[in-house]
Amino acid sequence: METKIEKLKQARIKTTTVVPDTAKKAAEELALKALAHRIKIKGFREGMAPANLVREHVTQEQIMEETVRQLLPEVMKDAFKVSNAKPIIRPAASVVSLEPLTISIVFVERPTAEMKKPESIKVEKKTIPETSQKDIDAFIGKLLIQDKVETPVSREAKKGDSVTLKLAAKDKASKQVDELTVGRYAVILGSEDLLSELEPHLLGIKKGERKSAVIEFPKDHDIPGIQGKKLTIDLEATEVSEVKLPELTSEYIKSRLGADRTPDAFRTEVGQMLTNQKKSQEMKRREEELYEKVKAATKIELAPELIDAEVQEMVIDLQERLKRQNTTVEDWLKATNKDQKTVFDEMKEIANSRIVLRFGMQALAESKKIVVDPTEIHLAMKAEITHAKEHGHPLSEADQKEGGSAYERIKWEKTMQKLVEGMIGEEK
Repeated sequence: METKIEKLKQARIKTTTVVPDTAKKAAEELALKALAHRIKIKGFREGMAPANLVREHVTQEQIMEETVRQLLPEVMKDAFKVSNAKPIIRPAASVVSLEPLTISIVFVERPTAEMKKPESIKVEKKTIPETSQKDIDAFIGKLLIQDKVETPVSREAKKGDSVTLKLAAKDKASKQVDELTVGRYAVILGSEDLLSELEPHLLGIKKGERKSAVIEFPKDHDIPGIQGKKLTIDLEATEVSEVKLPELTSEYIKSRLGADRTPDAFRTEVGQMLTNQKKSQEMKRREEELYEKVKAATKIELAPELIDAEVQEMVIDLQERLKRQNTTVEDWLKATNKDQKTVFDEMKEIANSRIVLRFGMQALAESKKIVVDPTEIHLAMKAEITHAKEHGHPLSEADQKEGGSAYERIKWEKTMQKLVEGMIGEEK
């Protein structure tokens, strides 16, 4: 076989192999034998029909496709040898011409990621606010409110009361705003509800009373459809009720949560939980900031085949998740009001971002000379081996050794963990 090599942009190598007629003829004979096993010919057992008869029952395209399949291992072997390629994804083969039969293979190697001033990539480390007694009271209040007792009253509504409303909202053009047109909306005054902007207009209202208020909602409001809008709200109180909350006692905590705690101990635990939540949120914010800065600082040219391979993995992952949810891709597309092209375009954008981040993080780790202790990899590998056995997918010895897929994946994960922890820091 005659194989030529060509260096392409975006870390790709293309080989072009011209298949000799003798090799093509031998592969075609094997192709006919393989096809004989896939078709039924009257009077012959499976795979026993002569080649000339098989030709009459298949198309030339089928013969050529199977011929190329028979040739591909040898062509691939020769292409690897000539190019000395080190692909990071499955090589892509295609037929360039039929006469003479010419097969092209594109290898995608690891692209080079350049980082602009990696030493300047720093993450703002905001101080994690302490959990106040007000925070604890608010959390416990939301817990207690689930077991509230409401008693309808005829007096004016005051703080702590529950008011049930009918809401209708219009914008400046008198167009109905669906987000705030509700047949029944219950709110406890003073509870910092999503619509706390209405509260000043509800204090003092009675059952059956109607009011109209013009409210300008903040640009960062939790309801996207009303952010920054000035709306006219027509409201009617259909019920005003006095709310009585249960007392936080050891008995209540045990009956509600199944835990033996005194109120003071429970409050301490709530405080610690809220502090941990704030810490987790801040660490997540720092991590996201790091990733955005790494992507912005990374310069890299990505082969379209590399992006397509990432998209394919995303598609497989989506199909598996939908299968676990007992739904189909078609149903999911209808539910999300998207078509296949839109989904693929979105996936390509996400895939590009993921790959840039992946190689950018690797470049940053190399610039900072991040080294993982082999003992950490060994311990993680032991856990991986046990996990794989328990799930019926034992790892081969080659996978477990340096250079093996499992070993390199664990090494990568540990390297990234060490890099991220060093960049975002931990509050002491």
